[in-house]
Amino acid sequence: MSVVLTYTSALEALRLPEYPDLASSWDERSGYLSERLPTVDELEHALADCPPLQQLSRPIHLLVSSDNTSHSSRLITRHVTRRAHPRDAFVRISGDVYVASPELIPLQMARRATDLDEALLMSELCGAYAVAENEQGGMLQRHGPLTTRGRIEAFLSRMRGCYGMGKVRSALPLVCADSGSPYESKLAIRLKANREIGGYGLKIVSMNEEISLEAIGRAFEERRIRKPDILVLAPPTIEPDPSMPFRGVAVDYKGKIHDEPSVAERDDTRRNELLAHGFKPYEIRKAHYDDIDYMDGIVTKIRRDLRLPSDDLAFGRDQRVALHDALELVDGVRWGRAAIPDPSDFR
Repeated sequence: MSVVLTYTSALEALRLPEYPDLASSWDERSGYLSERLPTVDELEHALADCPPLQQLSRPIHLLVSSDNTSHSSRLITRHVTRRAHPRDAFVRISGDVYVASPELIPLQMARRATDLDEALLMSELCGAYAVAENEQGGMLQRHGPLTTRGRIEAFLSRMRGCYGMGKVRSALPLVCADSGSPYESKLAIRLKANREIGGYGLKIVSMNEEISLEAIGRAFEERRIRKPDILVLAPPTIEPDPSMPFRGVAVDYKGKIHDEPSVAERDDTRRNELLAHGFKPYEIRKAHYDDIDYMDGIVTKIRRDLRLPSDDLAFGRDQRVALHDALELVDGVRWGRAAIPDPSDFR
């Protein structure tokens, strides 16, 4: 019989390094749910056919369509839904095992997650990393996103009236597509969020998008692909001039890996190439990220670099502190600890 991993078990499966290859090897989706749970022996047999799934925490959370034929046990937690799911709701990853899709999992987690949890969860699903609490840096790098914001939005439209729909939709504007780490996502959320909820209101053009630049040095005629973490551009109506020559600003979050000599050397080369082509690089360490006054100063300079209208950051400091503190509580493992600041709390 087929089994469908759901909720936290599904999220654990989506975070496995092997998940993209498992999903692509079967290349099959379904909307079908069994009426009954598997027996423990049936479940263990199904998991044994796919060794990576044996890493999942117990009890295993499974989704079925009836509550009349089976019950939760020490090894299985039952979740029941009578809703008809879209035909692409569940992704096949082994002979008998399906998992809630990257588009469905934000809805499933909505019972436990806040809107801020959801924003960071969807940034992870739309990004190039997976939260991994036991790994160095708390994450694993992925080659690419599991889904896109557009695919999540389209899936929501087909689910119609499902629990958690409002929460997920309210979090979507904060989703940071193509982010490379949890703190890149958190930094981007702070930069792009509206001032009313503690953000800086900058318009982020892209994250980790490839930019083709001329190399510097003996191979000057060669092109190099560079991927700034966060890219903000000057308004298209404004041309660079000698007094303000930047056509864009690149903001990079520098975690500990950037202290390694080989990485630091690549960073220096990239920084010089960005400057040579009119992109001013700013680099944010964790100490900078945590310093509200420093971040205020950086954003003020970014706005000046790009000739954007000035913004009086003397107002809204409490909101910015609140958003920073809320984001610090979100780790993708523990849920419901912090939400997007409510503007009415600061009036």
